[in-house]
Amino acid sequence: MLELPKLMDQVADMSQAIARQRADYAQKIAQARRALAQYAQVDQEALDEKIRTVKRADPTWRGAWPCEDRLDARYTPAPADEEATLIAVDGSQIYPDRHGPALYYLINTGVILLRQGSGQAPWVSTHPQLFYQERDLYDDELNLRTAQDINDHRELEEMRELARWAARERAYLGEDRERLVLALTDGPLLTWVREERKGREQALGQARVQAYLRALADIQASGAIPIGYVARPRSANVLRLLHILQLPEDAITTQNVRNSRYRALTDTALFADLAPNQRTVLFRSTAQANEEDFARAGQTICFFYLNVSRDPQTPYIARVEIPQWAAEQPGLVDRVHRALVRDAEGANYPYVLIRAHELALVTHGERQELEAMLNIEVMQRTGEPLFASIKETLKASLG
Repeated sequence: MLELPKLMDQVADMSQAIARQRADYAQKIAQARRALAQYAQVDQEALDEKIRTVKRADPTWRGAWPCEDRLDARYTPAPADEEATLIAVDGSQIYPDRHGPALYYLINTGVILLRQGSGQAPWVSTHPQLFYQERDLYDDELNLRTAQDINDHRELEEMRELARWAARERAYLGEDRERLVLALTDGPLLTWVREERKGREQALGQARVQAYLRALADIQASGAIPIGYVARPRSANVLRLLHILQLPEDAITTQNVRNSRYRALTDTALFADLAPNQRTVLFRSTAQANEEDFARAGQTICFFYLNVSRDPQTPYIARVEIPQWAAEQPGLVDRVHRALVRDAEGANYPYVLIRAHELALVTHGERQELEAMLNIEVMQRTGEPLFASIKETLKASLG
């Protein structure tokens, strides 16, 4: 039971802290925008060398490597009468529960395919999968798989599903490569092996990354464009870049690189001044996985920020991730930009991703129905029902 009256003084103190924080952040964002203007003209050779120096000081530095000659350029594509196919995927899961009636986990992927301008109803599908074998549930030390493990697996299944549907759509189009086909995932495209893993677990993580990269390559082979759409990005790659640009060469140390002057701020705040239907320049992520695994596979990931709002007073800034091989195709980023803004009109968020989420979502009631169905099947085979732990039973009785 939460007794709210006991929190009144703490809430008042917290609100004051938030007000002070907002004022401080506004000053820092103003400083960052001045730095963006100051360092706007990129001396690519000098910048590349500085970033390499930073990476030697801190190999884990996750900043932004500009792909264009000006950091502060803004783009609004010219109107064009083009209709694209949008394929979107999202996933949901049930995590393993030691207190539940049975140990398992579930991954459910939802997919929608929308052909803009066709007048056809969107195609939708779900793909639920149960995992219950010991090899699925435990690591080498017999520890139950973590939520992050399940999330990694779900991410892989989402990309595989996108690859399957992209191939089907291109076949439906008679292998016509002119029509733009976007394969959207709700979240970043970039994935990586958790560095804390050792031995076989690290090998399994690396195998997952390789399977993920194969799915990206399959999407590329179909002529579709993989897109990672992050609706409320918390990344600060560009701000980290602005921080190191202001460091003298002799001050580039591990501590100084990590102690960013824009700490706790995000690129979303930096680019909140984007006009409606406007995007930033392209950047490349300096994440180790991007520079190693993804680069070796020809799937280096770039990104830009895009304001999908139509209201000048209320920006909705998204981070859009796209493989470098796609971004380098003449005019393609403009085409992707137009298709995303068109689909986001009205909700300030792509319609196809909204529907993919609805399709993938597993409710509490559906979980109860699944476990009831499992209980009936087990009863038929063993004569004994499944039981949740006493803790779970008491929690359920308390509502």
